[in-house]
Amino acid sequence: MDALMDWLVSTPINGLVLNYAWSWPTLESLHFLALCTLMGSLLIMDLRLIGFNRIIPLQAVHSLMPVALVSFAINMITGFGFLFGDPYTYFANWAFWFKMALIVGAGLNFLVYLKMVEPVVLKLGPNEPTPAFAKIVGMVSLLFWFGVLSYGRLLPYLGTGGG
Repeated sequence: MDALMDWLVSTPINGLVLNYAWSWPTLESLHFLALCTLMGSLLIMDLRLIGFNRIIPLQAVHSLMPVALVSFAINMITGFGFLFGDPYTYFANWAFWFKMALIVGAGLNFLVYLKMVEPVVLKLGPNEPTPAFAKIVGMVSLLFWFGVLSYGRLLPYLGTGGG
């Protein structure tokens, strides 16, 4: 792990992030805006999947998927920027690793959605009830993503010796 951290610090990305006054604030702003967009999209999609506002067809809600995926990609890119900028701090923080585990869990849940839920729910019409397993996948998604959001926000305060 030390070799990886040393390599991250030696890259031009580390220099870019640390040597330009606006790099870190720009990463923070993009990360926050993309996270808001991602969470908004997921909240709408998952709440509809759970059964709220059934008058809206799942196909219409599903049209937010590209927005969520692009937002996630922006978060990944900016998150890697943070990691390249300060790998020693992040790698030493247990809350960072817990957040990463939650992201992996959310990704696995998304694969379950794609494989087992999406083919079924996209055939449903307005006001048709969502199958129980689809509701569970939606609830699990929200739990994972609110965990990611919470741990991401609390990273500076948890696992740094002060929490």
